[in-house]
Amino acid sequence: MSLFPKNHLSHPSKIPVPTFDLDVDRTGCVERCTYGKSKVCYVVNNPNENYPSRKAILKRNWDLINSDQFVAVLTKQIRHERINDFRFFSSGDFFDLESIEKIIKVCENLPRVRFWIPTSRDDLLMEFLQKNKIPSNVTIRLSAPTPDTEIPQFMKDYFKIHGVVFSETTTDPDAVNCHASIDGTGCQDCDQCWNPEFEKTKYFIHGSKAQKNLKIFKEKND
Repeated sequence: MSLFPKNHLSHPSKIPVPTFDLDVDRTGCVERCTYGKSKVCYVVNNPNENYPSRKAILKRNWDLINSDQFVAVLTKQIRHERINDFRFFSSGDFFDLESIEKIIKVCENLPRVRFWIPTSRDDLLMEFLQKNKIPSNVTIRLSAPTPDTEIPQFMKDYFKIHGVVFSETTTDPDAVNCHASIDGTGCQDCDQCWNPEFEKTKYFIHGSKAQKNLKIFKEKND
């Protein structure tokens, strides 16, 4: 009998698919990621993250992914959803090599589902790719390390060889190719983040608080 009978999937209002999320503090996102440090990250700015029910599912998910039942439990729950697409990490990220290996195993168990996995952990991803390949049903989208900047070319050159694609952010609305980050309506029928043919997704840094925090961050680091 599973020690993890409760649901571990979230259903964000603006993303038309279920997600598996982790706490940004437990996974080290806030301390490691420039988006977290500058408080531009949408998770850091989201008051919903403080709801008791949200905190409870993130705690359950943390316990699950650090258990030997993660692959079996999550495979079963995603299969039960009868879906075509799934996203890992509308909050959180990989936090060690084992977490990547477990998540990829879930993806391999469900070859008919397309998975989108955004990550900023270029270090862990590089280590994983030394001995492993990305399954054909998985799109790993490596995030730019700093808000409103492009990914360094040497990183692109290395990761493109392994089938990794990319995402960046911008304060220039004319450079954006993600409509949801502009109009706030959500993904709707857009699937470019799941599609590896879209080599780079460009998101708009939206929200007055995020834009203000980015301005302060740039002023301190100029």
